[in-house]
Amino acid sequence: MRDEEIRDLIRQEFDAQFTRKFNSGIREHNPTGDKGMWRMPALALISSAKEEIHDLLSYITVLERKLLAAEAAEEMKPKTTKER
Repeated sequence: MRDEEIRDLIRQEFDAQFTRKFNSGIREHNPTGDKGMWRMPALALISSAKEEIHDLLSYITVLERKLLAAEAAEEMKPKTTKER
Protein backbone atom coordinates (compact mmCIF):
# COMPACT_ATOMS: atom_id res chain seq x y z
CA MET A 1 0.00 0.00 0.00
CA ARG A 2 1.41 3.37 -0.98
CA ASP A 3 1.52 6.34 1.42
CA GLU A 4 -1.06 8.20 -0.66
CA GLU A 5 -3.43 5.24 -0.40
CA ILE A 6 -2.96 5.13 3.36
CA ARG A 7 -3.68 8.87 3.57
CA ASP A 8 -6.83 8.51 1.49
CA LEU A 9 -8.05 5.51 3.48
CA ILE A 10 -7.60 7.37 6.78
CA ARG A 11 -9.41 10.41 5.42
CA GLN A 12 -12.31 8.35 4.08
CA GLU A 13 -12.72 6.53 7.38
CA PHE A 14 -12.48 9.78 9.33
CA ASP A 15 -15.02 11.54 7.12
CA ALA A 16 -17.42 8.60 7.43
CA GLN A 17 -17.16 8.33 11.21
CA PHE A 18 -16.52 11.78 12.65
CA THR A 19 -19.97 13.35 12.36
CA ARG A 20 -21.67 10.21 13.67
CA LYS A 21 -19.28 10.01 16.65
CA PHE A 22 -19.50 13.73 17.42
CA ASN A 23 -23.31 13.69 17.29
CA SER A 24 -23.33 10.66 19.58
CA GLY A 25 -21.22 12.65 22.05
CA ILE A 26 -23.66 15.55 21.88
CA ARG A 27 -26.58 13.22 22.64
CA GLU A 28 -24.69 11.70 25.55
CA HIS A 29 -23.11 14.79 27.12
CA ASN A 30 -25.26 17.73 25.97
CA PRO A 31 -28.74 16.46 25.05
CA THR A 32 -30.51 19.71 26.00
CA GLY A 33 -27.94 22.00 24.38
CA ASP A 34 -27.19 23.88 27.58
CA LYS A 35 -23.61 22.65 27.98
CA GLY A 36 -21.29 22.06 25.05
CA MET A 37 -17.58 22.04 24.55
CA TRP A 38 -17.33 25.77 23.86
CA ARG A 39 -18.76 26.48 27.30
CA MET A 40 -16.22 24.25 29.07
CA PRO A 41 -13.39 26.00 30.91
CA ALA A 42 -10.04 25.63 29.15
CA LEU A 43 -8.60 23.46 31.92
CA ALA A 44 -11.62 21.15 31.75
CA LEU A 45 -11.00 20.74 28.00
CA ILE A 46 -7.40 19.79 28.74
CA SER A 47 -8.50 17.34 31.43
CA SER A 48 -11.00 15.72 29.06
CA ALA A 49 -8.36 15.47 26.34
CA LYS A 50 -5.98 13.78 28.80
CA GLU A 51 -8.70 11.25 29.68
CA GLU A 52 -9.09 10.45 25.99
CA ILE A 53 -5.30 10.02 25.68
CA HIS A 54 -5.36 7.58 28.60
CA ASP A 55 -8.09 5.59 26.85
CA LEU A 56 -6.08 5.61 23.62
CA LEU A 57 -2.95 4.44 25.44
CA SER A 58 -4.95 1.57 26.93
CA TYR A 59 -6.11 0.44 23.49
CA ILE A 60 -2.62 0.75 21.99
CA THR A 61 -1.05 -1.16 24.89
CA VAL A 62 -3.53 -4.04 24.61
CA LEU A 63 -3.08 -4.15 20.83
CA GLU A 64 0.70 -4.21 21.27
CA ARG A 65 0.46 -7.08 23.77
CA LYS A 66 -1.84 -9.04 21.46
CA LEU A 67 0.58 -8.59 18.54
CA LEU A 68 3.55 -9.62 20.68
CA ALA A 69 1.64 -12.68 21.95
CA ALA A 70 0.69 -13.66 18.40
CA GLU A 71 4.29 -13.20 17.28
CA ALA A 72 5.58 -15.32 20.17
CA ALA A 73 3.00 -18.03 19.44
CA GLU A 74 4.04 -18.06 15.79
CA GLU A 75 7.69 -18.45 16.78
CA MET A 76 6.79 -21.41 19.02
CA LYS A 77 5.15 -23.33 16.18
CA PRO A 78 7.24 -26.20 14.80
CA LYS A 79 8.87 -25.32 11.51
CA THR A 80 7.88 -27.28 8.43
CA THR A 81 10.48 -28.72 6.12
CA LYS A 82 9.87 -25.89 3.64
CA GLU A 83 10.46 -23.18 6.26
CA ARG A 84 13.81 -24.54 7.42
